[in-house]
This record gives sequence, structure tokens and C-alpha cells, in this order.
Amino acid sequence: MAAVVRLPRVLADDFPINDGGFFFVMINELVGAKLALPLTTSYNGGCIPFTYPPLALYTAAAVHLATGASILGLLRFLPLIANLGTAAVFFFLARSVLGTASRAGLASLTFVLLPRSYEYLIMGGGLTRSFGFLFACLAVACGHRLFVGRRTAAGVPTAVALALAVLSHPEMGLWAAATLVLVVAVCGPDRRTIVAAAFVAVGAAAITSPWLVAMLTRHGLAPFLAASETSNWSLRALLGPLARGAAGEVGVAPFVILAFVGVLDAIVRREFFLPVWLVVTFAVVPRSAATPAVVPVALLATRALVGVVLPWLQRFLGGWTALWRGAPGELGQETRRRALRAIQAAVLVPAFGYTLIISNLRRTPEDWPSMRRVPPAERVAMAWIAANVGEGHRFLVASANRSWWVDPVDAWFAALAGRVSVTTPNGAEWLPRSEFARRVQEYEALRRCGSVDAACLDALSARFGLQFSDVYVSKPTRATSARAAAPKATLAASDGFVVIYDGPGATVFAKREAVTDRVHPVPPARDAVVR
Repeated sequence: MAAVVRLPRVLADDFPINDGGFFFVMINELVGAKLALPLTTSYNGGCIPFTYPPLALYTAAAVHLATGASILGLLRFLPLIANLGTAAVFFFLARSVLGTASRAGLASLTFVLLPRSYEYLIMGGGLTRSFGFLFACLAVACGHRLFVGRRTAAGVPTAVALALAVLSHPEMGLWAAATLVLVVAVCGPDRRTIVAAAFVAVGAAAITSPWLVAMLTRHGLAPFLAASETSNWSLRALLGPLARGAAGEVGVAPFVILAFVGVLDAIVRREFFLPVWLVVTFAVVPRSAATPAVVPVALLATRALVGVVLPWLQRFLGGWTALWRGAPGELGQETRRRALRAIQAAVLVPAFGYTLIISNLRRTPEDWPSMRRVPPAERVAMAWIAANVGEGHRFLVASANRSWWVDPVDAWFAALAGRVSVTTPNGAEWLPRSEFARRVQEYEALRRCGSVDAACLDALSARFGLQFSDVYVSKPTRATSARAAAPKATLAASDGFVVIYDGPGATVFAKREAVTDRVHPVPPARDAVVR
């Protein structure tokens, strides 16, 4: 079922979903350096420290060197493979927490159908997130066996998995560590548990220390402190579980409703692990909490199904049937089994069927922004820029998307065009002096312009001190808004700008004083550009 809802998204185009340009450049740099870590990455100007946890990047680079597989292809399929592996790991985690294989199977089916279990993981930029989520879930599954199940042999796998989560994605590693601390607290920190926890902590630190020492020696704490500023930690983040569509469901959201029933049931029974785990997830990693939160959500929903909803319906139907037959007392054993199967089917089939069809299969890129890609015509425009525009030119990229989280054009421009995009937030998390927050403000201010005209650009330059020589304007498609439809006429009519490219995907404008720096000041005919 995980493959059924994920594979069509990946196979819909030969280009990665959503973002990934940042990692595309970093993987190419690892390949060019024969797997030696560069000091900085050349993405979007070359000033970003190469401090991103490198495990997934190294995996893609090594597979490319060993097999010759294209890096773009690896950015499509490696996240999917890791995410499918997470579905398998989740089963063992659920069996450890819920106690039986049948409940674990039900929880696993719930997990794979919740859109947030894959939405931001199978895209190009999900390469590191998917690896991090896989190893984080593995660390929690092994840690639960170690601390709750008292299985000493799980100590080494727990330490290794935790280290690999840290080396894959910063937030997933933090979530895994926080969850293990919670498990230790819930099961009771006796001497044995404390020794096991210390072993896991020391082991994970030993595995991650070569990379951490190298990064601290090269760059100090500055990149990590800068990245921590983007985490959105606040008391308000604790309200995240109440957000509409917290698990990615559309419309009724049956499993989120069931999860809240599971929370109430757990509180009544004074079994606080799963509810506290849900809250801790949003407290520790609020920026991306909705993705790891699907783990406790799926477990809570299953708990509600098997512990509250189905038993209540069984009792209700059993009493009603006996009354209807005029035979009070116990029903026959076979009748009860049939009634139970009918109740299960009546509850599970609509719930799972609704989520499968409405929240997954029926959704298109037009109404699911995170599943969009860079349109082929815009890739042509970016390739033209890479071949015809001087390397020192700086672009203001006005795509037809509304949020930088789901803006593949903005994320891939610096990688495919090879030129600086002055308002792109991707990668700026690692830069000091709140550079990331400033770029997000610039990005959002540009999107608030009624049209990208000379007056708007002058206002942005005055407010933020933007220095740019060219303007890239996407042409809207069915999957994007019509916000970018007007700029061609307004900027072309300005004395300060000249059209240097006009294709089906985008129009490129240059400040008149910058045109002389180009390889080809006069663009080819439109048909030639398309070809």
C-alpha cells in the first residue's frame, strides 16, 4: 500500500518532486572531490558552509560513482526507497509499543496512508529527511526494546541508528534523541536503564564525533547556531497537533479524529507515553513536527480503533441483535464472530478507503503544491541562462508559487541556471546574522507584489538593499497561480529593463546597464529557444 500511494508521484515525471537543488549541487561537489568534504558549497553563490549532515549525500554520491546512475535519478528514487524502508521499520516499532502483530499491522496501514508519512520525504529535498526519518524510527524501535523490553542486545543497534539519524538530518536526529529520553523517563530510570542510556549516548557520540569535530574545527559553532534559529521553537508550537490537516489528511481527517480519541483514552487509563510523545514532537522539532508526529498519531489512532471504537460497536450491536431476536443473554459464538467481522469491515473499510482515495490517490499537483516540479519549459529557460548569461549576474526570481517550502522553481534555479538568486531561502539556514529570516522576508515581500513591476522592484531594493542585475519571471501553469501573468508587459515597458529571453516557461529581463556583460546580448528566436 505504501508503494501504491507513493510510486505514482515519483514516476509522474523524470525530474525530482519539489525541491532538491541544494543537495543536487552538494552531491555533484562530493563526486568532483572524490568524496572529500568541501569547505563550502557553490550553491547560490558559494558562501554556504558544507556543514549539512552528510550521510544521505555521501550515499547518493557513492552510488553515482559505483553505478553511473544519474544524480537527478537518485534524487527521485533514493528518498522513495528510504521511505518504503521506514514503513517496514514502523511495523516493528508498532509491535513493540502496541504488543501484537495484528495491531502493529493495523497501525502500519494507518501510517503509510497518512500523507505526511511521505509528503515531504519522497521529494528531491527529502533525500536527507527520508534517511533521517528511517534511522530515527529504527533508533526508537530498538530503544523501546532496550529500555522497555529489557533486551540488552538492542543497545548497539540503538546507538548506531541514533548516530545515523544525526548524520542524516539535524531535526530527525534531535527527535530520535528526545524520544529515547522520553522512553527512559516513562519506563523508570533505574540503574540498569541509566547504564543502557549512557551506553547509547556514548556510542552515538563516538560514531558522530569524526564529522562533528571536523565541522567545528572548520566552521566553529556559527553554522549550527544559525540553523537552530530556524527551528521555530515557541510555546505556540505546542498547539501544532490541533492544526487543520496536521497529518496531511484532506476533509474529514478520520485518523486524526481517532488519534484524539486515543489521547483521551490513554489519559483516562493513565498511560501517558503516546500523548506526551505527540506533544514532545511538536515541542522539540516544531518546524517539521508534522512528519515525525505521524508515528504517535498512527499508534494513537490504532489504539482508539481496537480499544474504544470497535469494542463499543461490538457491545452495542450485540445487545441490539439480542433484543431484536427476543433472546436476551449471550449470543452464539459463531454469531458473535460474524458480528465482529461485520463491525470491523463497517469501520475499517470506509476509514481506510476514504483516506486512500481522498487524501492520496485523487489529489493532483494542482491542489497539492508540495507535489509539484519545475516545469520542463522552465528548465529550458534556466539552461538558457546558464549558457548565455555572465556568471557574475544576480537574479531576482519571481516564480508563480506562494511559499518557499513548496516552490521548486526557486529551489532549483541556482542549481540549474548556475546563477545567484538573491531571495532564495534554501541553504541560508546555515548562514549567520539571521540571513535565512531575511531571505524569507524578501521572498514573501516579492510574492505580495500585485505584479512584478519596476515600482515594486524599486521598493524591494530600498527596503532590503537587494542588489540584482536580472529578473526571472515564471509563466503560470495549471498547477500555479496567475500572479506571474502580468509582469512581462509592465517590465518590458520600463526604460530600465529589456527582455532577453521569452519562452513558454518564463520571461527573463535584464537591467539595461547589465546587458553588455552577456555572451549573447540579443536572444535567439522563441522557437529556437524552445528547441
